[in-house]
Amino acid sequence: MNEAGNKNAGPGLYLLTPVPCEQVQRSRQMILAAAEAVHPGRAAVLGAGNCTEIPLSELAVRFDKVLVCDVDASTLEAGIAAAMLSDAARAKLDVRFDDLTGVTEPLLRGIHQILSEASAPEAAIERMVELVESQPLPGAGLEDKYDLVVASCVLSQLHFGLLHRSADLFARKFGDSGQLPRSERWAQTLYDMARRMEARFIDDLAGMLAPGGMICLSATAQMCDIRLNKAGQWASAGTYRMLRTQDLTDYLDKRFTIVAGNRWHWVARPPQEPGDTGRLFDVQALVLRASP
Repeated sequence: MNEAGNKNAGPGLYLLTPVPCEQVQRSRQMILAAAEAVHPGRAAVLGAGNCTEIPLSELAVRFDKVLVCDVDASTLEAGIAAAMLSDAARAKLDVRFDDLTGVTEPLLRGIHQILSEASAPEAAIERMVELVESQPLPGAGLEDKYDLVVASCVLSQLHFGLLHRSADLFARKFGDSGQLPRSERWAQTLYDMARRMEARFIDDLAGMLAPGGMICLSATAQMCDIRLNKAGQWASAGTYRMLRTQDLTDYLDKRFTIVAGNRWHWVARPPQEPGDTGRLFDVQALVLRASP
């Protein structure tokens, strides 16, 4: 992150020099370069979202089949529509609306049942903790092998569904008391589950790779909220880590060989006028092959 000292930023704030958003351009460049370097058989895009940073039309032209997967059906359908694919290219897509963790929906059903039976928030939290801690992780359940696997900025978001939707269920039952967010035990349980989800996802990527194939893996390792001031600078309260560590390479082991690496800024909702707020993400990206 482009973080500077807090001179003139205000109490507890840091000043940042504004930077351009590079997410779409740099991501597409990385994915296309990898696509050109592998056999044009099968490609998979995991956590595709609205496909903004995915060169979907180019992948559909180059590869025989392209799996496009996301948990949010409406967002993915809108992204595919925005790509304006030809009928021939659209016919190559295998579109799936799946949770890549394999556990979010079962856990939320269990949490809903716990809350329906609970009379006290403390007891409900304890049962929720026990449920999450005992949950095995089946993973994405994608059995096919792919010449190109793209996982763009999904690693740090795997636990988001569980995090936010469990909080909503709890608030509906007990009101917006803040007891769940203040629970250190629940926070630690979610932290541990996020790390488990990340590790399982890396295992899934390794298992999906065809011989000679490549993985395009990017992640938002860090982020900060930003506010534009009258001097044209961004003020921020600080940077937050979104992964287990600040370095994406820490997730790799001897199964992977790094072919290329890159790093860029992703500015979500770039502030235009003084007082406007947005978010700045540090995106780290790697192109990987299976080790010999």
